[in-house]
Amino acid sequence: MDNTFFDIHMHAMDLSHPNLRSFLGRIHRLAPKLIKKTFEAPSPGKAEERIINLLTVMENNIEDFFILLEYFLKNKAPVPAPDGFISIGETKFDTILLTPLIIDFGYKDIKYDTFYNMALGKPVVEQTIDVLNAIRKYYTHEFVPKPGNRQEGTAETRTSRCLFEIYPFLGINPVNYDRGKMMDVLESCFKGYTGRRDDLRKAWEHFPGAVDEVPGGLFAGIKLYPPLRFDPWPDEKSSECKKLDELYEFCESRQIPVTAHCSDLGFTVAEDADAYTDPQKWRNVLVRHSRLKLNLAHFGDQRNRAWFIPRREWREAVIQIILSHDNVYTDISCLAFDEGFYKGLGCLLKDHDIPQDRLSQRILFGSDFMINLMWENSYNDYLHRFIKTNHIREKEKVLFCNENPARFLFH
Repeated sequence: MDNTFFDIHMHAMDLSHPNLRSFLGRIHRLAPKLIKKTFEAPSPGKAEERIINLLTVMENNIEDFFILLEYFLKNKAPVPAPDGFISIGETKFDTILLTPLIIDFGYKDIKYDTFYNMALGKPVVEQTIDVLNAIRKYYTHEFVPKPGNRQEGTAETRTSRCLFEIYPFLGINPVNYDRGKMMDVLESCFKGYTGRRDDLRKAWEHFPGAVDEVPGGLFAGIKLYPPLRFDPWPDEKSSECKKLDELYEFCESRQIPVTAHCSDLGFTVAEDADAYTDPQKWRNVLVRHSRLKLNLAHFGDQRNRAWFIPRREWREAVIQIILSHDNVYTDISCLAFDEGFYKGLGCLLKDHDIPQDRLSQRILFGSDFMINLMWENSYNDYLHRFIKTNHIREKEKVLFCNENPARFLFH
């Protein structure tokens, strides 16, 4: 085991990156009312405060994103990383490895009922370049507060050690590409990919920064997002299925990790998004591509239509898929907002009907920052709760935040 704490599921985006309508829907079903209330009310309630908090983060310049995130982790309570270290019991970590997941929002087939009902497009390449430049700037700069004013500061040439090591996942929505274009993108972005951490480090060391095109060799994996009308396994006789066969074969043969959204919450465009997102869709994929390295994110969380009556069908499906396939994982991103979650997870790991070691070796720590700010105060709080909970043993925490994600991410 090395001294790295992995956050395998987080996002780096500003307000220019997402499809705004799906983003507002992601904030809340009543987003327009909440936003109106937020800006009119003299004292906003908790829900409105959370939205303001999220928007405050997202209105920052994206290239300063990681610089600010590091500063707050080291300096604002709760402080998960005092002096640049995270401690879980006797285990110390001096590096947090982040994998910002880029989402290919696009604009394909989106129907608007407004006056300005056309769009030229929202190519994911622009978001990707922004994220790459933000990572490069983080490695060379740090936040320095103005003397006597801790709410203002500047990005100065770095003098301290980097807390983060950052390897993004390429966002791709196969619906937005024909087969030839999709394969060209994959070949270009994963040129020279080996899956070895040292090779990714070297690629970033030689990355010049401030690019206007997406270079290869910098990506650690691929992010797929079914609610944006991506069907993981359509009709087997269709040309779309043949295209996806090539995508999965490309990832499987190179052992490129794939993270797929697996929750009924999310940035939703498709009216029947649940049909695309259902983890059962991946069973057919895994029949054909049994060695595919896959993370079914959010543990199959189902809350969109059952806030007071928890549904467990997707979670049970995820567990069964994990137990049947050696390379399938799940993460706990955007779930662990209170001790109740960890108590339930602890009970699940003790369930005698589930091979405990088999399941505990496939769970990954993820935050879903910045999206989790709709339910959480800060990245600090999410990490702090995981570090301090007594419902998960130290051995299991180390598996989730170190050993399992290292096995998922690297060869």
